[in-house]
Amino acid sequence: MTTFQLKLLALLLMLIDHIGYYFEGTPAVLRLIGRLSFPLFLFCMTQGWRHTRDRKKYLLRLYGMSLVMACIMYLCGAGYGYHNIFITFFWVGVLVSAAELFQKDIRMGYAAYGLIAASHVLFNLVWRIIPGARHLSGDILHSILPSPIACEYGISYVLLGVAMYFLWENRAAFCAAYLLLAMIEFCSGDTQWLIALALPFILRWNGEKGRSCKWFFYLFYPAHTLALFWLASRA
Repeated sequence: MTTFQLKLLALLLMLIDHIGYYFEGTPAVLRLIGRLSFPLFLFCMTQGWRHTRDRKKYLLRLYGMSLVMACIMYLCGAGYGYHNIFITFFWVGVLVSAAELFQKDIRMGYAAYGLIAASHVLFNLVWRIIPGARHLSGDILHSILPSPIACEYGISYVLLGVAMYFLWENRAAFCAAYLLLAMIEFCSGDTQWLIALALPFILRWNGEKGRSCKWFFYLFYPAHTLALFWLASRA
C-alpha cells in the first residue's frame, strides 16, 4: 500500500468513527472501527516527516491547522467535541527533531528538551497569568499553547509516533513497541487497544508516496467534523 492509500483508509475509518460520535443511536461498532484510523495517520505523518524538504514549514502548517481547530471548537461550543490531531503530530515532529539534535549535540539537545518541558509548564500557568484564558476550555487552550502531555491522545501516542519514526527499519522492534502500547490499553480497559488491528495495514506500506493530495487530507478533517456536527444538530 502507498502512503496515499493508507491515508484514504484512515480517512474512511475516521469518517465512520465520527458518524458514530455525532449521531445518537448508531451502532457502537462504528466507534470501535474508528480506533484504527489514528495510528494509520500517525504512521503516514512520521514517514512524511522523514521525507519532507522543509520541517519548519511542516511544523508551521500543523500548528496553523491546530489554530483552525481551536477557532472551530470555540465557535461551535462543547457539542462539537475535541478534534485536533494536528497538535499531536506537531509534537511528534518536535520530539523527533529534539532527539536527532541530542544525538548531534548533547547540550543543544538538553536545551531543546528544556524548551519542551517549559511549554507544558506554561500551559499549566497560563490560566493564572492571563485572566481571559480562564474562559477557554483546556482543549482550546492547548491547541493554542501546545503541551506534549495534554494533546489529543496524550503523550503515549506522541511517543508512539517517535518510536514509529526511529524503529521503522527494525520491524521486530517496531511491532514490539506498537503492540506494547496496545497491550497497555487493553489492560487498562480502553478500546484503544484495537489499534493493534491497524498494524497489518502499516506493515503493508511499500515505501511509495502515491498520489499527492496533501491539502485534501488537511482540509477534510475540519470540513467533515463541521458537516457532521451541523447535520447531527438538525437530526
